[in-house]
Amino acid sequence: MVDVFEGTRGFIFDCDGTLLDTMRVWNDCEDELQRLAGRRFTQAEFEEVRSASITEAAAIFHNRFGIGESPEDVLDFMDGMLLDFYRHKVSPEPGVPELLTRAHEAGIPCTVVTSSPRRFVEAGLRRCGLFDFFVKVCTTDELNMSKSEPGIYRHALAAMDSQPEMTWGFDDAVYAIRVMRSLGIRTIGAYDCDETGSFEALAAEATHATRDLGSLL
Repeated sequence: MVDVFEGTRGFIFDCDGTLLDTMRVWNDCEDELQRLAGRRFTQAEFEEVRSASITEAAAIFHNRFGIGESPEDVLDFMDGMLLDFYRHKVSPEPGVPELLTRAHEAGIPCTVVTSSPRRFVEAGLRRCGLFDFFVKVCTTDELNMSKSEPGIYRHALAAMDSQPEMTWGFDDAVYAIRVMRSLGIRTIGAYDCDETGSFEALAAEATHATRDLGSLL
C-alpha cells in the first residue's frame, strides 16, 4: 500500500478507463470501425490510435484503413457514437469522486492528460460532477502531442507548478505508465480491462497498481 498524499504537489489523471467508465462505448466504436475496415486491428495499431488525438486517429482510420469518404467523415461518425454517451450516460470509475474530494481537501492540484477531445472529456466530467476538481485538462489534439510523448506530461506538471518526484500519475494504459515513469513521476496503474494492460502488466510497470482508486484512501 502507498500513501499518495504524503509529499505530493500534483496528481495527473488519464480520463477514459481511469476517471470515467467509458471503455465499453469506445470498444463498440472500435468494433464498428474494424467492421468498416474489413479486418481486425493489431495491438500495435490500437495503441497508436489510442495514444493519438481523435483527429489524428480519424486520419489513420481513413488513410490507412480506407474508412469513410474523408478523415472528417470518420470524425463525424465517431462523434455520433461517443458524444451522447459522455453527455448523458457516463459514470465515474470506482473510488474516483472520493479520491478527488480528498485531494481537494489536501490542497493537491489535479490535471487530466487525455487523448479524447475536450468536448468529450468536459461533457463527461461535468455530468459526473468532477470537472471543477481540475486546474487543467490537457488534450492531445489541443497541444498537438501524443500521450506517448513526455511533453504532454511536462505541460501538466507546469500547470500544477509541481515537479515529477512530487507528482503521482494515474493511468490504465501500460504505455502511458512507462512514459510518466521515464520522467520520474510516481505512477498508479488503474486497472480497467486487459485491452489497455493486464493487472499484472500494470503492476510490473507502475509504482503501485489497483482495481479501485478508492483503495488508496
